[in-house]
Amino acid sequence: MEETLKILVRHSGYFHEDVRLQAIMSLKHILTAAHAIFQCQNDGSVKAKEILDTVMNIYIKTMTEDDDKEVVAQACTSIADIIKDYGYMALESYMSQLVDATLTLLREESACQQIEEGSDIDDDDDAEHDEILMDAVSDLLPAFAKSMGSHFAPIFAKLFEPLMKFAKASRPPQDRTMVVACLAEVAQDMGAPIASYIDRLMPLVLKELASSSATNRRNAAFCAGELAKNGGESTLKYYNDILRGLYPLFGESEPDDAVRDNAAGAVARMIMVHPQSIPLNQVLPVFLRALPLKEDHEESMTVYNCVSMLVLSSNPQILSLVPELVNIFAQVLVSPAETSEVKAQVGRAFSHLLSLYGQEMQPLLSNLPPAHANALAAYVPNS
Repeated sequence: MEETLKILVRHSGYFHEDVRLQAIMSLKHILTAAHAIFQCQNDGSVKAKEILDTVMNIYIKTMTEDDDKEVVAQACTSIADIIKDYGYMALESYMSQLVDATLTLLREESACQQIEEGSDIDDDDDAEHDEILMDAVSDLLPAFAKSMGSHFAPIFAKLFEPLMKFAKASRPPQDRTMVVACLAEVAQDMGAPIASYIDRLMPLVLKELASSSATNRRNAAFCAGELAKNGGESTLKYYNDILRGLYPLFGESEPDDAVRDNAAGAVARMIMVHPQSIPLNQVLPVFLRALPLKEDHEESMTVYNCVSMLVLSSNPQILSLVPELVNIFAQVLVSPAETSEVKAQVGRAFSHLLSLYGQEMQPLLSNLPPAHANALAAYVPNS
């Protein structure tokens, strides 16, 4: 282990970037192996910490001093993975250096972002490397937010303006969607402190909902939902604008299922936090037409929780749509893509419909394909 580490440390500064790239990737694997090996030993935590120190010092140095974008991107990706694997406490002592290095990259002031005179790098190549690099850098912010929760707020305040520079209209679409995706994940994990940024973020998100790129529309829909969920009262004044922006994503003109699924997720989040601010009689028929979800099943729990909450509270607007609900519930229950938790949630909502309508449900169930009817039958209480 120690010999391997020495070799990798040496090669992380090798003259050829392909060798450095492999060394940077391998250091993360050494760290994983060290944790597995040293867990069982008495002085194991000390040894594991020494290796973590070695690896992190190389990664932070690489972020600002290596001149190859792909090598730097790999260092950023590895750091994000380490934060996810080991949590904030393991990395607390590196945070101020990490934040400084992240700032340097967001300001485009690191060694790999300096254009050399007479450089023979093709512009398209460089743009592609820029995209790989900034995607990796922007993954650090959600990793920080996930490990720190609302305590990330003062750090986010430092990183916010340099990040938003990438969202300007003059930047390519992939820069803007990188920012929007990053902001959505930060809002999700940082929570309430995102409220003070709503007025800066919402115009960008609303604009991106109408982007010609499906990835941009999808990320914008997800972001709109997370801002509504975590932004508190400051998002309420935007509710009508958000609904107007999401509406086309539910229509026939939207070719992308994942975009529609994320639009459904956004509406679900809005209903869950401020049901009284949503015209449910207009929104629910459109919302239910998009169900069941087709592609992005990470939105399932949010979407079906929302539907179930409305059913279980006997909301009159949703109870006027029982035939649609029965059809959706049946499709969710037979879907191999949905988790048992999601199915249990849907099953509870279906049982509630049965308790309200009893025999009146029979014609609806008779019209279903046998597999769908059988899936629902499992939730019929034994008389």
